Amino acid sequence: MSQEAATTELSATRFDVSWLWVLCSGWFAAFFVYFSYIPLWHTDIWGHVAYGQWMLDHGRLPAVDPFVELAQSTPLIDTAWLSQLLFGWLERSGGPERLSVAYAVISISIYLLLAILFLLRTQRVGLAVIGSILTWLIGWDRHLVIRPELLGGLCFVVLLTLLTAARLTGFNISRAASGAQETSMVRRWGIRGAVALLFVVWVNLHGSFAVGLVAVGILTAGALVEEWWRSRSIRRLLTQAATREPLVLLLIASVATLVNPYGIELPLYVATFGSHPNMASISEWQPPEITSVTGLAVAGASALFLATLSLRRHRPTLSEWLLLIVFTIGVCVRERMVTWYAPVAGLSLMPGLLDLLTRMDLSPRVLQLQRLLDRRARIQTALVVLFVWLAFSFSPISQPVLGGRRRPAEQLFRNQTPLGITMYLRKAVPTGQIANPQWWGDWLSWAGPPGLRVMMTTNSVHLVPATHFQNYTAISWAHAGLKKRLDDYGIELIVVDTSLQTELAKYIRQSSDWQIDYEDSQGFVASRKRETQ
Repeated sequence: MSQEAATTELSATRFDVSWLWVLCSGWFAAFFVYFSYIPLWHTDIWGHVAYGQWMLDHGRLPAVDPFVELAQSTPLIDTAWLSQLLFGWLERSGGPERLSVAYAVISISIYLLLAILFLLRTQRVGLAVIGSILTWLIGWDRHLVIRPELLGGLCFVVLLTLLTAARLTGFNISRAASGAQETSMVRRWGIRGAVALLFVVWVNLHGSFAVGLVAVGILTAGALVEEWWRSRSIRRLLTQAATREPLVLLLIASVATLVNPYGIELPLYVATFGSHPNMASISEWQPPEITSVTGLAVAGASALFLATLSLRRHRPTLSEWLLLIVFTIGVCVRERMVTWYAPVAGLSLMPGLLDLLTRMDLSPRVLQLQRLLDRRARIQTALVVLFVWLAFSFSPISQPVLGGRRRPAEQLFRNQTPLGITMYLRKAVPTGQIANPQWWGDWLSWAGPPGLRVMMTTNSVHLVPATHFQNYTAISWAHAGLKKRLDDYGIELIVVDTSLQTELAKYIRQSSDWQIDYEDSQGFVASRKRETQ
């Protein structure tokens, strides 16, 4: 073939992609549109937005909770200040619609990066996409909410990708590739720098940086034990790349977590956060029920891992076992750990699924289908571009470019958001302490009338002294002594979620001391009756 003909052929095929890539791009385009239309949650995101906007207004970090008086005796260590600043700026610059777009972009970035991570492990595009879908299904119960945890989840996937690229996760298909192939000096220092930068950002975004430290520590421990078992030599533990590099990265990550406004106080605070007595009543800090979405997902992932274990050509490394076991225990103890368990479970499933597909030997059929499609059309690249354009045009992210009306509040916000109650409160402008559901407190602090004195928010649960929190709980669920507690706290107005606070709603309706001033399908607002002269 002449050089001219070769150049012509190259130019004709340079932008061609396989039909598998077309299918994958179509899936992720549809996935992005799906994320774009998930309503904004009604709970703690609004507290984070309110915190961020408070920081924008005051030019500093809050020393105490700015919105809950009962929490103002407790010094505040804000573990998510950078996320809050980002959310506050996004809402102020583009309204809640901008938050929805940010949620879609962050979410699709997580699953695209997971597909890249699984591709590094399996070298199979289709299996990598299937792995990202499995991870999404495992973490289903947590993926619907925009909060700083979402950014923590993104950081964790970035960390796993960096460690996999450095061949330090123990998650390699070939055991010979695990630690045996030393990376170049430039690549090694590049990964070290990336890990340092990642933890500097992560420690200011969300307290889950501690999960990243634990993951690096587990991989380091696994590498040390395996090397010691092979060599029984301390010198080799410190000189082999398979053990030296994890130790270096663990040191770098640990030092990087000190780069925050609170210094060493922040990591120490995060380490004890889960043991706060008030957290015992928060469902996501409890073990998941076996019949819950999270419980079934963990059980299913574990069963699939064990079922494919015998198919693996290479046994799992000690690091892989340790990481999977520790994170499985973590999610069994704390339901919210499923955010970080899901990527680990997905990684652990990849080798078994790959070997299963290899044994099934579907390649002849796939190749036959590929040739058939290639004979019919050469429009794969055009279809990829089309899918990207459709994802853009059908999602709200296109509004500034293509125009169109903003979504109404009923579509933008989750249906549990107390929109009607908020409008009433903005007109009534209560001045005293109010009693409110904790899960509505963040929204009311942000969307209610300025200076609204809410009793509790999701973001203040760990800041309110235990006595006040116990009294809030007793009021919220109408425990014995309700009248005295309402009097002690000077409550003149109560906001009630009638779908959850049934006993409190029943008490208010039957009480001669209270009157309902506003009511809708979500709840009501009641005020204390005034004595007539």
